[in-house]
Amino acid sequence: MKTQVTNLLTSEELIFVNDLSLTENIVNAIISNSKTTGNLLNVEYREKIKKQFPIKESVSTITGRAFAYCEAKDLHAKFI
Repeated sequence: MKTQVTNLLTSEELIFVNDLSLTENIVNAIISNSKTTGNLLNVEYREKIKKQFPIKESVSTITGRAFAYCEAKDLHAKFI
């Protein structure tokens, strides 16, 4: 699957090709943007990010498509 994570302030887009959830791909984007990619597989670090920057998943009532967002980091994720 392909996931597009967009920074809503800068319009920067990251594309992830994997089988991870929208939430996990937002975590990947946060790790990539903070230049700590050595921690991509560190489960404890990923959990710390999820607690520090809450991520919500939802389904659009208009399109019926799933999406996720992180208000603290202005990130939005969707499957493409």
